Amino acid sequence: MMSTDAGSGATMREQAVVATDVGGTQMRLGVYDARGRQLFHRVGPTPHEDPGALVEAIEEAVRASPLGVGAAVVGIAGPIDYERGVPRALPHIPAWEGRVSAPGLADALGIPVVVANDADLAALGEQRFGAGAGARDVVYLTASTGVGGGVVLGGRLLHSRYSLAEIGHTVIDRGSGASVEELGSGTALAALAGEDPARISARAAAGDERAAALFRAAADAFALGVLNAALCFMPERVVIGGGMSQAGDLLLGPVRERIARAPAVLPLRPEDVVLATGGTDSGLLGACALWLDLSDPSRAPAGLAMVPPGDAARRGAGD
Repeated sequence: MMSTDAGSGATMREQAVVATDVGGTQMRLGVYDARGRQLFHRVGPTPHEDPGALVEAIEEAVRASPLGVGAAVVGIAGPIDYERGVPRALPHIPAWEGRVSAPGLADALGIPVVVANDADLAALGEQRFGAGAGARDVVYLTASTGVGGGVVLGGRLLHSRYSLAEIGHTVIDRGSGASVEELGSGTALAALAGEDPARISARAAAGDERAAALFRAAADAFALGVLNAALCFMPERVVIGGGMSQAGDLLLGPVRERIARAPAVLPLRPEDVVLATGGTDSGLLGACALWLDLSDPSRAPAGLAMVPPGDAARRGAGD
């Protein structure tokens, strides 16, 4: 266990939070103060076989912080049991399953911890600081290694005991049973093309007809997922993020076309579908926003709280 200089008497203005975003490809860390200012930033490859590296990375961020760290918020790519503070599955980093939890991390670090779905945090980050700012009802969808989603309604993160909006796993081909993620993600595009999705999108943008057709097939599948999510949650705005969104109109165009053909019950307009502006740090910004919300009872999502050190036995969660 490591200690910080954020004593129990320190106010929010004197404290910082370590925000972490563990994806299938990269692990990002940032330290933020109570005004949302970034004090530290580090990006590296996700250590797929070494979940212990997460604690080491957070400890490094704590040491680098000019303010005492009062908590850590960890976003991770997988469905989360918010009541127990544990991922239910980690499809992109399976070696971490059963070895990462909010209680275990809190005990190792000596500070309160929340473990959250990465897309939930990105949704909150974009609604508070990014392309969703000014809208109270926002659906965020990410097209990257997989397809994930998060929903903010009335300015608050929407969840049950579990993280919601697993749009990537919804079925869009009734014949094969294939999901949005299986047909409309970066992984799906790589399988179609037999090469890196970033290269395909670059070639498509340069006018390569075969690359453009392959990217369009994946984008059309993703667009169906966006439409279904919009029909379920009726947002004011839909924000698209993730690695594939860096292709810009190659992805945004097919999504807006699908929304333009949507049933009349959907109040969303094509122009209400926008690209994320937080870039690859949307999840880190959302982690900061969640920390601030959990410190304010008037904004805190119901049933979601920081897990203090020593809480593992009560929650039935290991390390």
